[in-house]
Amino acid sequence: MAGNPLVEIMNPGSVAIVGASNNIMKMGTVLLTSILRGNYPGKIYPIHPREETVFGLKTYRKAADLPEAPDLAVLVIPTRAVPQVLGELGERGVRKAIIISGGFSEVGEEGGELEKEIVAVARRYGIRFIGPNCIGVINTRGKLNTTFFPYLHEPGGIGIASQSGTYITQVISYLAKYQIRYSQAISVGNSVDIDLVDCLEYLGEDPETKAIALYIEAIRRGREFLEAAREVTRKKPVVALYVGGTEAGARSSLSHTGALSGPDAIYEGALRQSGIIRVETVEELYDWSWALATQPPARGRNIVVLSHSGGPTTSMADACERWGLRVPILRDDLQEKVREFIAPTASPRNPIDLTFSMDLSILADKIPRVLLADPEVDGMVIHGITLPPSLKGMRELAPNRDEVPFQDMEKIVASMLTELIEFPRIFGKPILCSAFWGEKDHAVVFLQSRGIPCFPAPERAVKAMAALCQYGEIREKMHNG
Repeated sequence: MAGNPLVEIMNPGSVAIVGASNNIMKMGTVLLTSILRGNYPGKIYPIHPREETVFGLKTYRKAADLPEAPDLAVLVIPTRAVPQVLGELGERGVRKAIIISGGFSEVGEEGGELEKEIVAVARRYGIRFIGPNCIGVINTRGKLNTTFFPYLHEPGGIGIASQSGTYITQVISYLAKYQIRYSQAISVGNSVDIDLVDCLEYLGEDPETKAIALYIEAIRRGREFLEAAREVTRKKPVVALYVGGTEAGARSSLSHTGALSGPDAIYEGALRQSGIIRVETVEELYDWSWALATQPPARGRNIVVLSHSGGPTTSMADACERWGLRVPILRDDLQEKVREFIAPTASPRNPIDLTFSMDLSILADKIPRVLLADPEVDGMVIHGITLPPSLKGMRELAPNRDEVPFQDMEKIVASMLTELIEFPRIFGKPILCSAFWGEKDHAVVFLQSRGIPCFPAPERAVKAMAALCQYGEIREKMHNG
């Protein structure tokens, strides 16, 4: 990673915000509040031509007035002012920047000329920059957030680079519902200097990033991108959503970031050859990245389907075959082991339908422990690990609430799930879950917060398992090839 400009951009000791003011309706001010709310530990230098202080911070009229050259400058100013201000920052010694301002090549020929101007200024002073027309970056462990949206939950393992700012910011509250967490996020905008190749190389070396997600409208340096992808996918999974392959998508990307897209078939082949897993939707981009960042890759495609309900077992088994996974009938000896834990009316064959059961340990501990230890099982999808609804109702209905050990019950549930969350590490096999209760359920939150993805629908868990199987095959091919 030595020499990659993103090292300093994502980990600055000081940041200048050009365009921050006390007007809460201004984008520069909103961006500053994101930095402050994220508890950024470095120095912050607001730059504004008229303000004396901004949100209690001493403010400087121009770059020349700064007490030092900040490690990073973030520009949120009118388009036509960008070349001059960037030059002033270069004179002061700034060498890294993020240009949030839009109105460049994405709007036409005049904007394209302005874009060439800022490139020339940057080269004159040796400035490396992200943008223009981007929404900034997030480093969750470094507590740096230069976007307009707060990131207030825990750091995670997904590193994302996106040619859309929305897909790293407006999705934050959606991701928080499932405890899907970033390590780092980079909005590259028009990518006239730092681009997806730089991001891929940087995230590939970042030890906290366990899986990489890419939102792609066009790739400018195709050969370098493929070379970087082949190298990175040997070490960690990369998932990509490419949307410029249709006529409508290409037209939109040109007006969005000024990017020229290519035929879908060409990108499909290039992504596959480089070891990148392609998705079709934004939902899949995050679902699959979440699974790949938290679970070991599957060593094969033999999957056990387990639930307390016939409907989910059937739909998951059906989805497995549709996505190229196998749901093999268990050997007789394994079926006998499973029979020890299930009712006579339940099926031990695979898929395993417990029928109704109040004993959460069967679903979350006893059967998974037996089957994951078997070499013929490559992974497991489980539906229905939730805190029993009866416990929720008892809180309201029990006449002697103080005599009912509700907290003890929750501790018992947690102890059962503590065993399950260790199984991927112990057995080296992935476990994915689904449940309909979502973030309101204690058991679901417990699993999600400890690295076991729990999806809101059974089929989503199966599709994410298919990604784990695909990456297992990609990694084996890369290492053997």
